[in-house]
Formats: sequence, C-alpha cells, structure tokens
Amino acid sequence: MSKQRKVVVALDPSSEEASYTVDWIIGNFITPERDEVHLISALCLNSDFDVTELGMNINYAAEYAANLEKEVEQKTNDAMQPFAKKLEAANIKCEIEIIKSEADSRNIVVDYTEKEKADVLIMGSRDLSTWKRLFLGSFSDFCQHNAHCPVLIVKGPRKSSL
Repeated sequence: MSKQRKVVVALDPSSEEASYTVDWIIGNFITPERDEVHLISALCLNSDFDVTELGMNINYAAEYAANLEKEVEQKTNDAMQPFAKKLEAANIKCEIEIIKSEADSRNIVVDYTEKEKADVLIMGSRDLSTWKRLFLGSFSDFCQHNAHCPVLIVKGPRKSSL
C-alpha cells in the first residue's frame, strides 16, 4: 500500500468552481485507499467599523456579532455538506473544517496546510480577468507561492464565448 496522503481542498462553497473542483479531484486525483481529505473553508472575521459610532450598546453589539458569526459558520458548514457527501459516495475519507480567524483568508489556508503538514493543497481557479487579478490579487496565486506543499489549481471548464 502507498503512503497515506493528507490532501487539503480549500473551497468557497458558494462559488461555481467548488462543485467542478470536487468532481475533478474525485475523477482524476484522489485515491480512496490512500488519501485523507480535509475540506476547508476560511472565514475572515475582521471588521473595520466601530459599533459605538453607530450608537450601539457595546454588550448588544458583541452578542449580535457572536450570533452572526455562529450563523455564518453554520451556513458555511451546511454549504460544505454536499461536497463531503460526494467524496463519501466515492468511498473517500473526508472531514470538514471551517477555519475562523481575523487573518486574511489566503493566510488562513496557507497556515492550515503548514500546521496540518499537508501533502498537497487543491483549490479551484476563478479565472479572473487581468484587471481583477491586478486589483484584487489572485487567491490561488498567493497560495501557490506561499504554501509549503505542492498546490494543484483546478481550472474550471472553458466558458463559451458565444
């Protein structure tokens, strides 16, 4: 038997690319007997506004923020379930992790792969235009240059130009 591999699959479960990425890795990359898959989604929790400027009671604001955080985490977890079910239907062991931090989402993914000693990081590509990549930066490019493991970027199917 081959060495066990820890495969981290970073997904934005609301993106169109997520389903294609999971389908592609099931058909082309993952070996059920060897691979342990960690489906991860990064939640960036930092906020730059001061609730006291809005006239909110600080205790109420803290409770509201905590409830909102739980709600977002639950919705993200729920959105990840269909991807986990696809993997499990293909007899692939997987676990879901929603990682919350005040760090940038890109750093969350890179730090997770290092902490977990991932053998490979897999992510989809949103195929940003040159201008969007220039102003927004490419998530996958950042991870590819900063992760301490190989990074596989799954490009989605070509969009019709008609």
